Amino acid sequence: MAPLAEPSLRESSWYVWHAPYDALDSVETDRLSAVQDVLGEALDGSPAGPLRVVSACAGQARDLLPVLIHHPRGRDVTARLIELDPLNAAFLDGALGSTRLTGVEVVRADAGETSAYAGAVPADLVLLCGVFANVDPGDAARTAQILPCLCRPGGLVVWSTYGAAGTGPVRVNAVLGENGFVPVAVREPADRGWTVGAHRFTGRSRPLPDSTRFFRFVS
Repeated sequence: MAPLAEPSLRESSWYVWHAPYDALDSVETDRLSAVQDVLGEALDGSPAGPLRVVSACAGQARDLLPVLIHHPRGRDVTARLIELDPLNAAFLDGALGSTRLTGVEVVRADAGETSAYAGAVPADLVLLCGVFANVDPGDAARTAQILPCLCRPGGLVVWSTYGAAGTGPVRVNAVLGENGFVPVAVREPADRGWTVGAHRFTGRSRPLPDSTRFFRFVS
């Protein structure tokens, strides 16, 4: 059987999905700015020394990469960007090639599987930006239950949700609270339809289970 061809730009909806982030004024750019602010605050408050970051469904990492480039703590970060879409992963590789971020790796893998995180956790900062917006409440609960395997004690989870397809902020806050996470930052403008939050892990890290699925996108 011949190998599958890589998807074209037209065929890869998750690559095209990022187009609104090129606009100067959109809901997406407002949400992106809020995520970047929260990430900057997270780095501001991080302890001195090396920092480990993992980003699930990293997309084109427009949230994390600019912060690492410009923040004085960016040089302290070792990061794994997990992205399944081949065009987005290629975009990330190209973007990293124009930076001095030598500690950032792109892993083309399914971020809903624990195997994608092996060797990169527990992390000081876990990004779930957009994940809860694309999973149902059951998978949101399973994601929160696996987070103690991804996050070190005292570490932060930065997340966002929006729209009606996935899991809303009330439920996200509830399942995070049930698993040892307390809120430290929330951005939720009344007229924009999105929420960005940061929760700190107050429990103990657990071993990462092998080959366990904890979420799948509803789309």
